[in-house]
Amino acid sequence: MRWHVLILLAGIGATPAIAQDTAINQFASGNQTGTNQLDETSLELFAGQLDYNTSVNLTQLGMNTVNTIVYGGDLDLVVQRFHGTQSLTNSISLAGHAIGGVIFQDATNIAGSVSSNTLTVADQLFAADASQLILNSAEFALLTGSIQQRGSNIANVAKAEYAIGTAAQTIELGAEQRIDNRLALAATASVGAFISQYGSNSGNIMISDTVENASRVFAGDQIVHNKVTLAELTDSRIEQHGVNIANFIQSSKIGNISQTSEGTQTVINEVIGPDGRPVRGDNIIQTSDNIVNLTVLTPPEGGNDNGQLSVDQNANFPQSSSGGGGSQTGNSVSISR
Repeated sequence: MRWHVLILLAGIGATPAIAQDTAINQFASGNQTGTNQLDETSLELFAGQLDYNTSVNLTQLGMNTVNTIVYGGDLDLVVQRFHGTQSLTNSISLAGHAIGGVIFQDATNIAGSVSSNTLTVADQLFAADASQLILNSAEFALLTGSIQQRGSNIANVAKAEYAIGTAAQTIELGAEQRIDNRLALAATASVGAFISQYGSNSGNIMISDTVENASRVFAGDQIVHNKVTLAELTDSRIEQHGVNIANFIQSSKIGNISQTSEGTQTVINEVIGPDGRPVRGDNIIQTSDNIVNLTVLTPPEGGNDNGQLSVDQNANFPQSSSGGGGSQTGNSVSISR
C-alpha cells in the first residue's frame, strides 16, 4: 500500500503544542488485507484438545484504518483521499465439531476520519476504485453455545467539538461498502443456542456544534448480507440486523448544506432451511435500517437559535431490504428546538 502524508505546521512558537496554521494532506492507494482463519488443519496444533463436542471460547478480531486524524486543537485544512481496498476476513470452518462455547467475530474498516476542536476546511474523498469488504464466516456441525458476527465499514467522517467551516465529502460512483455474515450448521443449533449477525455501513458522516457550509455526494453502494444456513430446523434464537447510512449530519447550528445521493442501499437477512427455502418463526428476529440524507438539528447551548437553515437534499437512491421488519429513510430533517 502507498501512503502520501504532508503535514504543514506554520507559526509555531516556543510551545510545540500551539500551531497557528495546521494543514494535513493524506493520500492512500493500494490494499489493506487481514485474515483470521481456523479450520480442521489448524486444529492439528491443538492435538487432543478439541474433540467432536467441544466447549471453547473463540474470538477473531480485525481492523483496517487509513487516513485518520485525532487532534486536540484547531485544524485549518484537511485533505484525505483513498483509492484501494480494505478487506477483512474472519473464518472458522469446523464442520466436524459441535461447539458449545462463545464464538465472536468482529471486523472494522475505517477510511478517512478526522476529529478536532475546530475544522476550517475539510475535503474527503472515497474514490470510485475504493472498497471496504468484510466477511465473517463460520461452519459447525452443531451449535450449543452462542455466536456473534459483527462488521462495520466507515468512510469519510468529520467531527469537530465546536465548529466546521467548509467541508466536502464525496463517495464516488463505483465505490462499495459490503458486509457478509455467514453461518452454516451441518446439523442444527440447540434450543439454548444464540445466533446474532450485525452489519453497519456508514458513509459521509459529519458532527459538530456548528457547521457553516457542507457539500456531500454519495454515489456508492452499501450492502449488508446476513445469512444462516441450517441442515435441520431449530428453535434457537436468531437475530439479524443491517444498517446503511449515507450523508448524515448532526449539529446545533447549520448554515448551508447540499446533499446528493445516487447509488444503492441493500440489507438482506435470511435464514435458509434444509429445503433451501427461507425460514420464518417467532425465534427469528430480522430488522434493517436504510438511511440517506439525514440532517439532525440539535438544541444549541443557551436556548433556541432563530438563525436560518438552508438544506438542499436530493436522493435518487434505491433502498431495499429482505427478511423481517425494516425501515427506509430518505431526505429527512429532524429539528429539536
